[in-house]
Amino acid sequence: MKVYIAVDSEGEACITREKDPETVYGTWQAEYIRQRATAEASAAVRGAREAGADQILVHDCGFIRGASPVGLVLHYDDLPRGVHIGLGGAPIQRLCDDSFDAAILIGHHAMAGVEDGVMAHTFSSRTIEEMRFNGQPIGEIGFESLLFGAFGVPVVMVSADEAGCREAREWLGDIELAPTKRGLATHWAVSLHPQDACELIQDRARAALERLSDFTPLTAAPPLELQVTCFTEAQARKRCASVGERAEMVGDRSYAIRADQPLDLAW
Repeated sequence: MKVYIAVDSEGEACITREKDPETVYGTWQAEYIRQRATAEASAAVRGAREAGADQILVHDCGFIRGASPVGLVLHYDDLPRGVHIGLGGAPIQRLCDDSFDAAILIGHHAMAGVEDGVMAHTFSSRTIEEMRFNGQPIGEIGFESLLFGAFGVPVVMVSADEAGCREAREWLGDIELAPTKRGLATHWAVSLHPQDACELIQDRARAALERLSDFTPLTAAPPLELQVTCFTEAQARKRCASVGERAEMVGDRSYAIRADQPLDLAW
């Protein structure tokens, strides 16, 4: 069994960070985030192996603005030996293929604008106010699941704060969930003890893969449209230009990407 484990850097237990005018979320917890993300990724690996996984890719897709570049968050020496590691900012669409049997999302979070989401945002807390997929609000959990689905790979388990887990349920149905904390506000939460969170993640990863046949990839029929609304017009025009010919401005602060399959919506 071949499993893809994508690890973000906001949804781990006891992580809330703090507001900062320069980095949006402050860096006081930066090193602790790296420790927790590594520990929770390792728990997912253990659970996957208990269910029979013999090939595992751990994708470091986190980011700690002001402290760690994209994809260079985890402590790689502390991950279980025998895994392969995707790092350095490589996107899902370059690391995934149809040889994977399942995907697991660790350390994820709710989409921008969710009041009880801890550090809720959609890809960029500085520039993106909202994303909509075919008219429906979407965050990183839903969008990443569409990318995996394009390769025929189902997302079978998600760990996140409760708001992120709620979002995963809305997009993915009866998958296994590991809620690590309950958000009270952007930087307020009531969290599981870190070790309890790791035990829960290990248990849910194992449970998900033991019922792998219950899951199907997330797919959508064309035509597809991803509309991105930014906080300012300048941000929208800059992001639109960076996407190239696939994108066009559709409002003062919004641009749209249109395609026939999800991989062509990614940037």
